[in-house]
Order: sequence, then structure tokens, then C-alpha cells
Amino acid sequence: MIQLGFFKSSIFLCSLFLCFSVLNAEELNQQKKEETIPSPPPNPLPASLKFGAFVDTYYSHNANHPISKERQFTTQAVRNDEFNINLGFVDAKWQEEKVRGRIALQFGTSVNTNYAPESNKDVSSNQNSVKHIQEAYVGFKITKDTWVDAGIYFGHIGHESWISSDNWNYTRALALDYVPYYSSGVRVTTKFTDKFQFQFHVMNGWQNITDQNKDKSLGTQFKFFLTPNFTITANQFAGNEAPDFERKQTRFYNNTILEWKALDWLSFAASGDVGAQKAKESFQYEPWWKEVNPTLGIYTNRESGVYNQWYHGTFWASFRYEALYRLSFRVERFYDPKQVMATTYTRNGFMTNGYTMTFDFLEWNPGLVRFEVIQRESMDPVFETDKNKHTRVERLFVAAASVRF
Repeated sequence: MIQLGFFKSSIFLCSLFLCFSVLNAEELNQQKKEETIPSPPPNPLPASLKFGAFVDTYYSHNANHPISKERQFTTQAVRNDEFNINLGFVDAKWQEEKVRGRIALQFGTSVNTNYAPESNKDVSSNQNSVKHIQEAYVGFKITKDTWVDAGIYFGHIGHESWISSDNWNYTRALALDYVPYYSSGVRVTTKFTDKFQFQFHVMNGWQNITDQNKDKSLGTQFKFFLTPNFTITANQFAGNEAPDFERKQTRFYNNTILEWKALDWLSFAASGDVGAQKAKESFQYEPWWKEVNPTLGIYTNRESGVYNQWYHGTFWASFRYEALYRLSFRVERFYDPKQVMATTYTRNGFMTNGYTMTFDFLEWNPGLVRFEVIQRESMDPVFETDKNKHTRVERLFVAAASVRF
């Protein structure tokens, strides 16, 4: 009996040892398999990186039937009686806790018009490729509520955006066509309180990446959120806008914007602008110089102390019916008798009123279908007609479609 028990115990122990050996071998094989399977590489892209695209196409009919295909005094829907692309871009944008940035590459008729002054004779400049850069900047968070961005970014002046789908009207107001669409420089953005934000800019100049002089321009923005539905924004600019081979022509500009969302379906905005720029030169009547030297004239060219001024006033109203339709109106006045911004070569300069009505179909969001009627009236005949002459009134009809992802 003792021998039989010992024999059974031996068999049990051998069986138990064999089971543990098999399990241990399977576990080792499983570990070897896991070690041989390569782990997926880490994602090198930031988690907040987002890609986007925008296409804005239009057809603009000019009732004056001008000979030229290009409209004057604007950059939006600038081609007459022609299907074209106003603006298209692809972009990549990222926002991390302490770093952010955006790069957007663009094309379109508004791009060609806005970047035309960038051209110069410098070989090393980015002038040949810069018009395809909408924004290219990188930003760093230096305090809890302060960011510093450097590069090319949208201009800080004005109520309307370059991206038409962000605006109540398809085209931009005259005042907005004569302020920077883009800037090149460094900006500091900070939030003092939940209701007060501030920006400070150091820029190459007034909408130029390829700088034309050695001076830098300054810009500021004060934004007050008085209530959740009422905002006041004040934008300023100061800088020399003359090339190095001319006398300094310092420009000062102030733009004040009021925005009020009266109801869920009713919104208003108003903008008032004033600009002043030092005159290029002055001529002083001094006939005695001719007695000293007969080759001298009776006028001497001197640095001017005079500042030429111009003014803008614009009012917007927008009515929205649920998420289906929107009807928007814009009334504006552009007063530039000294032709600082808009050159007409006429007696009264560019003194023009504008009236715009836009009807939007919103049901295809993120797509947008728009129809717009515009009438502009100037004191002098500045708008081209079909007989290669000029008239005081310009009437336009624009049909546009856009999509943004």
C-alpha cells in the first residue's frame, strides 16, 4: 500500500511539473512573438494640426460695359463679364499650448491685384513667390494671456475679411479695399481682462512684404467687449510710406468699428476711418532767385509740412432667416479729394458713395451661394464706359459661390 501511494504521488508530481513546463514554454514563445512584432512609430505631427481649403468663384457683370476687363478702385470681383476665381487657398493650422502657426498658399484675381505693388528690382526678394503666401507665421505663448507671432499674417484694420464667406457682403467696402489685406512683421496679442484685448504690431509697412524703405511701421488694436452682443474696436497705423529716394511721407490712420448683434436674426456694424499723410513736397514762390542766377526758377522745391487727409464712413445691416437665407445691406462714403489713396486725375478726386445689397443662400453650409447688386456714384466721372469715356455712376451685378472646409 505504501509503495502504491508513493507511486501515485510520483505520477501526480510529474504531471504537475510537465504542465508548468508547457505553460512556461508557451509564455516564452508569446513573449518572443510580441518582441518580434514592431511597434508603430510615434506620430510626428501635432495633435492639433488641421488642414483646410477654400474656393471662391464669381461672375461680375458691369452695366457700363467698359472696354477694359479690369475694374478700378477695387480688388474683389475685379474682372468684368468673366467667370473667374476670386480667391482659393489651402492651409495648415496648428495650436498647441505654447506654440501655434498657420501656412496658407493662395491664388486668384484678388491675389494678383493685391500683390502687384510687391514687384521691384531686388533679386533676393521673395517678390516672385510672395503673392502665393496668404499667411505664414509662427507664434509663441510668453505669458498666460500673451502671444507673439512673427511672419506674414492678415492685416488688423477693418471690419471685413479677405475671405468673402466671413463677410455679410460678397465684395469689400471701398474703405476696406484701401487698407492692408496682409502685413509682414511681428505682433503681440494680449488679453488684459475678459472684456479688453490689445495688439501691438511692428511691420515692414502698409501692405508690403518687400519693403521699399528702411523705416518700420507701427500698428495697434484696442478691442472692448462691452456686452456679449456689442463690441468696439479701434485700429491705428503709423509709418513712412515713401521709398528711400524720396522725402519721408509719414502716414497716420485710425479705424473705429462698432458691432452690435441686436437679435439672433438682426445685426448691425458701423466703421469710421480717418487718414493723414504728409505731402511729398511743396513749392515756394521765390522770384528773387532768378536775379541771383538766371538759370534758377521762381519756385523752390522744399519739404512739405502739410498733411493731406481722407475719410471713410461705412454702415452695414444684416437680416438672417433661420439657417436658410440672409439679406445684407451696406452704405458707404469714400472722401479722398487729395487723391492720397485713389488716383483719378480729376478736379475733386475720389469722392464716392456706394450702395450694396447681398442675398445669400445658407442651406448648403459649408457652401455658400450669393447674389449682389452694387451701385457707386462719384462726384467726378471716374468709371470707365464702353466708349472709352468715363461716367459718374457704376452699376454691378455679381453672382458668386464658395465652399470652405
